[in-house]
Order: sequence, then C-alpha cells, then structure tokens
Amino acid sequence: MTSLLFYISSVLISIIGCGLSNNWILVWLWVELNSLALIPILSSNVTPRSIEATSKYFLFQAAGSAILLFGILLRNYNIDNLYISGPYSLLELFIIIFALTMKMGIFPNHFWFIDVMQGINFIGGFFVAILSKIIPIYLIISISGNPNQVILNVIGISSVVIGSIFGVQQTQLRKLIALSSVAHLGWMIIIFATTGNNWLGITLFFSYAIMVTPLFWAGNMFSIEHLSKTINLSNNSMLNTTMCLTILSIAGFPPLLGFFYKWIMFLSIVQTENFLIISILILASLFSLYFYIQICLSFYMTYWPTIKIGFNNFYSNKPVGHYLHEQPSRQNILLFYLIWIVSPLSSFWNL
Repeated sequence: MTSLLFYISSVLISIIGCGLSNNWILVWLWVELNSLALIPILSSNVTPRSIEATSKYFLFQAAGSAILLFGILLRNYNIDNLYISGPYSLLELFIIIFALTMKMGIFPNHFWFIDVMQGINFIGGFFVAILSKIIPIYLIISISGNPNQVILNVIGISSVVIGSIFGVQQTQLRKLIALSSVAHLGWMIIIFATTGNNWLGITLFFSYAIMVTPLFWAGNMFSIEHLSKTINLSNNSMLNTTMCLTILSIAGFPPLLGFFYKWIMFLSIVQTENFLIISILILASLFSLYFYIQICLSFYMTYWPTIKIGFNNFYSNKPVGHYLHEQPSRQNILLFYLIWIVSPLSSFWNL
C-alpha cells in the first residue's frame, strides 16, 4: 500500500512539475516520470493478460517518448531554442503532435489504448484513461495555434468518428470506456484547434472525468466485465439506474451533464463558423447516442423483471402513509428542477 501511494504521488508530482516547466527537456523528464510511475500501478494485479497489457503500454509510451525527444532535438537544431513557447515549423509540429497522440492513445495511435484498457483492471484503467492524458493535453494546449490547426482538426475529427463507429454493438465495459475516451478527447482537440479557448477545454476535460468515474467505480466494486452477462447487478436496482444514467450522460442525453458538455462544445465551434466540422460532429454524436441508448435499453430490460420484483417488495413492506408521504417529495423535487434549471435555459434560448 505504501509503495502504491508513492507511485500515485509520483504521477501527481509529474503533472504539477510539467505545468510549472517551460523547457522541453524538463517537460520530457516529467513525461517519462509520469509514464514510469504508472507501470507499477498497472502491474499491481498480476495476471497474464495484465502483464501483456502493461508491456504494450510500456512499449508505446517508450516509442512516443523517443519520437517526442526527436522532435525536441530537431527544434533545438533548427532554431536553437528549447522553450515550449515560440514558433514551430510544420515538420516539428507534426513530429511532436504525432508523439503526443501516441502517448494519449488517440488517432492515429488509438489501437494500443483500446487493447491496454481491455487487459488491465479498473483502477489502472482510471489512471490510463484520465491521469495519463493530462500532460499530453497540456502540451497540445501549449503549442496549439494557427499553423497546426488543420493537423489538430484532422486528428480530432478522426478520433470522434472512430470512437463512434467502433462502439457499435460494444457491451464490454472497458472497451466502451476506452472508445468514449478516444471520442471525447477528439472533441477537446477540436476545441483547442478551432476556438483557442484553453480554459474551456480544460473544464470540459474535468467534466468528462466526473462523468466516467462512476463507471470505473462500479466496474471495480462489482467486477463488471460484460454489461449483458454480469450477475452482480441483478439485485441492485440503484446501481442499475446509476450505470444507465452514467452511460446516457457520456452519450450526451439531455438533461444530464454530458448534454451540457456537448452543447457548450457545439456552441463554441458554431461561433467560429466551422460548419463542416460541426456537421460531422453532430452526425457522429447521433450515431454514438443511438448505440449508447441501445446499450442502456438492452441492459435495463435484461434486469427489468428482477428490478420490478425488488420495487414491488420495497413498497409492499412499507405502510401506505409512508408511501403517500414519498410521492409529494418526488413531485416537489421535480418542480424544483423545472423552476430552477429548465426555466433559465428556456429564457436563454429566447434571448
């Protein structure tokens, strides 16, 4: 336990140190510390599949670090400058961004990330899908600008399309999280490239972390591998509801957090008049929303008889007065939601 806390502290220190550094060599050292500290965390559960996934993670992180170092040295050779801020040539941008996409696990290097997520446990998956993305996102923010706008747009759109298409008929929880991570990171890359609003992108990243964390928690606590075959959720109606709401939130179903998350993105991109990009994103969002809703329907219908029996037993064992007392409470909560949340939104649209 003490060694695990040491490695987690090393990951957090590397993130803070990278945010305080402006020299590429120091940033590269922090990136290496972040990658190396994650390897013992991923290998804490020793199984043949986890060892294979950890080895793949190490190999692709090492390859990404080597390509990143090559881009840094090329920049130093061309302009004798190791600072992050400043002009970049097209070749330098391409090499550095390619290395960062390899370390993040998005297009065109998304394949290893999906396979690694499938092989590690949910705690390791949280570190790979959330914490390991912070430093590459920070570096992309630091070098984002007009010269590399086309490169980032292509990477972002391709990631969104791949995350939407490959998620069709996918009911394995780890792969579902991995594909949603690829798609949502593609959204954030597009936000950085088109709007230049870095704080908005950072806020949206933490919003995505809040949305996806319940899936990691539930998967770890109840050993959920396959949404349509697990037996650990059959007697837990509250957890069934939480899983469905979390998946629908990731899909962008209103009025959940994911809807406002994507709504803000749409609004920001529309203001830049990139209508071709927004059209592709809307189609990809509708496509992903379809299969996420299909997953929730099949998932909930599978356990509906058990849930129905559980609800009937729950209310049959309560006095009638207690049940009548709960109904006005739910109505008051619904009225509170309509008055304080829906009404300001409707007035905003009227403006």
